[in-house]
Amino acid sequence: MSDTTACFIDVAQLRIGLFVYLDTGWMGHPFALNSFKITSHDQIDVIRGLGLKRLRYSPEKSDPPQADAASLTGGDAAETATSAAHTAGDGATDDGATAVPSPTAALPGVTLAREERRELLASQRASLQLCERQFSAASRAYRQLLDAARQQPAQAHEQAHALVDGLIGQMLDQRESSIRLLSEKVGERTSLHAVNVAVIALLCGKASDLPAEQLTTVGLGALLHDIGKIELPDRLRWRDDGFTAAEEQLYREHVGHGVRLAARMGLARDVQLVITQHHEHADGSGFPLKLRGEQIHPAARIVALVNHYDNLCNPTNPALALTPHEALSVIFAKHRAHVDARLLGLFIRMMGVYPPGSVVELNDGRYALVVSVNSSRPLKPRIVIHDTHVPPEEALVVDMEQTPELGIRRSLKPLQLPRAAFDYLSPRQRMCYFFERAREAGEDDGPL
Repeated sequence: MSDTTACFIDVAQLRIGLFVYLDTGWMGHPFALNSFKITSHDQIDVIRGLGLKRLRYSPEKSDPPQADAASLTGGDAAETATSAAHTAGDGATDDGATAVPSPTAALPGVTLAREERRELLASQRASLQLCERQFSAASRAYRQLLDAARQQPAQAHEQAHALVDGLIGQMLDQRESSIRLLSEKVGERTSLHAVNVAVIALLCGKASDLPAEQLTTVGLGALLHDIGKIELPDRLRWRDDGFTAAEEQLYREHVGHGVRLAARMGLARDVQLVITQHHEHADGSGFPLKLRGEQIHPAARIVALVNHYDNLCNPTNPALALTPHEALSVIFAKHRAHVDARLLGLFIRMMGVYPPGSVVELNDGRYALVVSVNSSRPLKPRIVIHDTHVPPEEALVVDMEQTPELGIRRSLKPLQLPRAAFDYLSPRQRMCYFFERAREAGEDDGPL
């Protein structure tokens, strides 16, 4: 619909049967697509909750006003939208911020004025909640496209492109992006891994200065690299060192299943190559084709590296999980031959020497959790510090670039923390990442 023929309607006048357009961008709403026909009152409630005054709609694609609303309940779609709205809204106010508890007065080491501290806490929490809502929305959209992949491949194609376009738009809207650690509750395992790999792979592609078309290839390949696993029995979807030779062979067949599904969805050949090659290694030790070096598609090299990193941090058995710092160290020390050397260097700079989720001991003896990393300042992450003078709910995120006296002495496993520090910092069992607007020049989080 062109702007000259666009029709608009006040959100108070929304009804079942209208075909509407949500011009907020994919990340601005919880629905799988930006345009659709309203099929339930629950969807209307969700749309009204977005804070929009009016919407574009198509009279040609809409049902007549006298259509029987009872026959258009939309069943599953309504449930999906309602669930999405409740999930996105948990613990958040309409603008994404929560009520900020009153800061304690005159705490030792707190140099910020009371009002400034309150504003910083509110800003930091709003930013985190926005990231978590967006990750949850991406997870829901991924599950929806998985559900459609077999029987409605064309719809799955459209959903995949909408999701990746939204992720790229979110990333490029920010002049400089940080990698933000999220709550481990924002997604279940299948969608968590897919979105994690997509987010980190896109950041890696951006750091490699890839043009927009290649970013789309990276994003789609990363998001769908494991789509073939829907054809496997549940017990074989996650690699296990205890697999028999027959089980390992069945597991490896997810690559072929994924390529066939991608072809049915009509995805570009380059995206199919990423799915084909996401387990290949630069030294020829991967599968299924044992490709080497330049034989591997550049986007597949990115996805393979990020996939390996996330599997080290989020393995099937949580007891085997490595800290993000350990995962980078293991890749560099033991698996360096598997990846392109230039790409590995870029990846380490982007993730930071201490990636989000790392637990560290500072040079003053205190303990901290790394929550955000900006690739332009890899040795100066943003951290939450265990400070007995500051209640956990009032702990500020500290930008180490703004506190030059602070340094990191060493990385720790969470269980190496004293109990009080462990309870305070609550290190994550699973690592979930999303884009966060990086601190602009001149901004100051304020030291603790």
